[in-house]
Amino acid sequence: MKRAHIWIPKPGSKFQKVQCKECGEESVVYSHVSSIVTCKACGNTLAEPTGSIAKTNGKILGSAD
Repeated sequence: MKRAHIWIPKPGSKFQKVQCKECGEESVVYSHVSSIVTCKACGNTLAEPTGSIAKTNGKILGSAD
């Protein structure tokens, strides 16, 4: 029996580089955070949990592959 037709699902979550609006510090943040993530330099909130994809308060620079 051939299994070439069975697709492997890709994950919907990823790690992202987020730049802080206040100080410009870059941090790596998970896209589905479960707790509030703050900037290590200034303490500004970078990401807040929403139940699925996090609400980011900074600029997303791309994935952290």
